[in-house]
Amino acid sequence: MISRRTFLATSTLTALTTSAFVKKARGQSPKLRTAIIGCRNRGPQVAEDFHNSGYFIIKTLCDCDEEMLNKGAKSLSKKGIEPQNLEKDFRKVLDDKEIDAVVIATPDHWHSLMAVMALDAGKHVYVEKPFSYNIFDGYAVIQKMKKHPNLVVAVGSQQRSGKHFQEAKAFIQSGGIGKIAFARAGIIHWREPLPRVPDSEPPKTLDYDMWTGPAPLKPYNRYKHHYNWHFIRDYGTGDTGNWGAHYLDIILWFLNLDYPIRVHGTGGQFVTKDIKEFPDTQTNIIEYPELTVVWELRLWSEYSPSAFAEFHGDNGSLIITRNGWKVYEKDGKKPPKNYPGSDIDVPHAENFAKAIMGEATLNAPAIDGHKTAVLCHLCNISTILQRTIKFNPDTLTIENDPEANSWVKRAYREPWNIEKYL
Repeated sequence: MISRRTFLATSTLTALTTSAFVKKARGQSPKLRTAIIGCRNRGPQVAEDFHNSGYFIIKTLCDCDEEMLNKGAKSLSKKGIEPQNLEKDFRKVLDDKEIDAVVIATPDHWHSLMAVMALDAGKHVYVEKPFSYNIFDGYAVIQKMKKHPNLVVAVGSQQRSGKHFQEAKAFIQSGGIGKIAFARAGIIHWREPLPRVPDSEPPKTLDYDMWTGPAPLKPYNRYKHHYNWHFIRDYGTGDTGNWGAHYLDIILWFLNLDYPIRVHGTGGQFVTKDIKEFPDTQTNIIEYPELTVVWELRLWSEYSPSAFAEFHGDNGSLIITRNGWKVYEKDGKKPPKNYPGSDIDVPHAENFAKAIMGEATLNAPAIDGHKTAVLCHLCNISTILQRTIKFNPDTLTIENDPEANSWVKRAYREPWNIEKYL
């Protein structure tokens, strides 16, 4: 097994040089004027990271729910961040010529449409994971990017900017655990059951028609809205889209993987049996040449670590989380070697800024985010349909399976049809 000490010996000088460069860049570069779209939770978190990076001014907050908009502004104000503008309609944000970049921290069903509209408006884009609500949505963004080659599109897969994730990837790529034939990622934690309650009128602070966007306009239900949209098929992609977009992404990134050969899924609502429309128990077997990848999800139990990726080679194993990584030697006679975690959030904001300024390549580029999102979608489709599916990226279809193929693309509610932007 290659010693991590030996492997990292040559990297110390590089890290010190990079740190000095960042400080210099912060002092010399103008700050990027940025708008945050989506203010309930993730948007203000990203705004704080952008602010703390020293590269951005948060010019505008935007949310179609005035209550969330005001809460987001209040939470940032407590941290010394005072946006100039509060806006309910994201289209007015895109019309603002002073804004350089937008952060899309909305429900999943808005990610891709807002991204293509922002590109047409001349904005750099930071879109939260998952990159897309469905496979066609992601494809549409990739095609739109070809028309705007000077604009940067980054994905909120911030683990890629963590030093310890980068070190672990390099260790694996150097042959640290030998030939890898099996990898596994998972999210195993407790999700509160969502009760069945009658539909109701939406809050007066919420523009529900705008919030619904390209999805079907259905009666409002408070348990299918804020955050819980993750588990409703019209708006979200389940915890596979939520957490697989982080840890399946690590497997694809570490091992330089492309689209899979086949994906098999099994699972369902086995325990909670509430209004969630995605499985609470899910296992996927994902086939690559000479490699098996497993995705595992349980939303009704506790496990440590709750979110993880692991790699098994013929010379050892490696397990990684946000708290650090550990290496098990092949013979299993020695305790694992443990290495600490690192900041992932502010470095990810810095990387986005430096990519815009032409000083760095993106750690989480759009094409990688698209491939990871496609894999998450395939895992969900195969599990919900309880079968093996094969995706053809050239034709953008799931082969020989009309039912599965119907999940590749949705019927868009006008005027929010992403196809008219292609």
